[in-house]
Amino acid sequence: MTSEFMIYLAPLQGFTDFVYRKVYAGIFQGVDAYFIPYITVQNAAILKKYEREILPQNNPQNRVVPQILAKDEEEVRFLSEILVHYGYTEINLNMGCPYPMVTKRGRGAGLLPDLEQVYRILNTYFEHFDSALSVKLRAGLESPGEIERIVPVLNEFPLKEVILHPRIARQLYKGETIDMAVDFAAKNLKHPLGYNGDIFSLEDYHRKARQFPEIKNWMVGRGVLMNAFLPSEIMGIQLNEDEKRTALFQFHQKMLEEYLETTDNPGNALNKMQQFWSYFSYHFENQAKAFKRIKKSKQLALFKAEAGSIIGTERLCREST
Repeated sequence: MTSEFMIYLAPLQGFTDFVYRKVYAGIFQGVDAYFIPYITVQNAAILKKYEREILPQNNPQNRVVPQILAKDEEEVRFLSEILVHYGYTEINLNMGCPYPMVTKRGRGAGLLPDLEQVYRILNTYFEHFDSALSVKLRAGLESPGEIERIVPVLNEFPLKEVILHPRIARQLYKGETIDMAVDFAAKNLKHPLGYNGDIFSLEDYHRKARQFPEIKNWMVGRGVLMNAFLPSEIMGIQLNEDEKRTALFQFHQKMLEEYLETTDNPGNALNKMQQFWSYFSYHFENQAKAFKRIKKSKQLALFKAEAGSIIGTERLCREST
């Protein structure tokens, strides 16, 4: 199915891991590209959990884009060399992570005020690598005016795309999005502009698409976790209730099987699945009740029974959350 626009699955640490991405892609339609949650440097190496995320065998989807989180050109070069070694031809640079523990170390959105550092990072990348590079960023660290200063720097390099979450870092994921940042980027960037943020329903998507007709690529994260059918709905694919319930059964069963296989013990798999349900429960009209039942399931057998009962009998949300 061809389209004039594309849907990306956002990289969400702890949620859109390789298990989620692989299982999701095998059941649902609508996602054109899967972004791997960032890998970063620790003690001159990458952690084993990051390496598992980027292994080619764990990423069989057609288009998978790994993301790097780095504070300087040395870290960018180190991480990019690893990714190129694994055969990736497209990399995404995280300049948008808003959490203070990241930004205070000059990573993520913490890079945005340091224009010289951003220039050195991008210059080093394009001097050493032929792989495509995209950037994911915020409107700013402290002020939305920062977008006006960073865009000219980005324009100096042949980026594949810029994906903007139109909030400043200190907002985290709260408060109103900053529409003027999107307008400025759309008018002044020399690169394709993608949009990320607050698309939780089909109505949200249509409203944003009308507001920003120049944007063709849309990155959705929490909206997909809360409604696995959202990308297909955006693409115009409609399923009846039986088809949806069957897909949710398959999704849940396969997720559990994969976590039982890839985690150290059943207890860790149960913890991962309960974390998964913090969003998955939004598929049901009584989300709070569903999630409460799951949280009370302290043993794997009880969890399986409760999950099966909820998916099989609880009323599904009629519309996207």
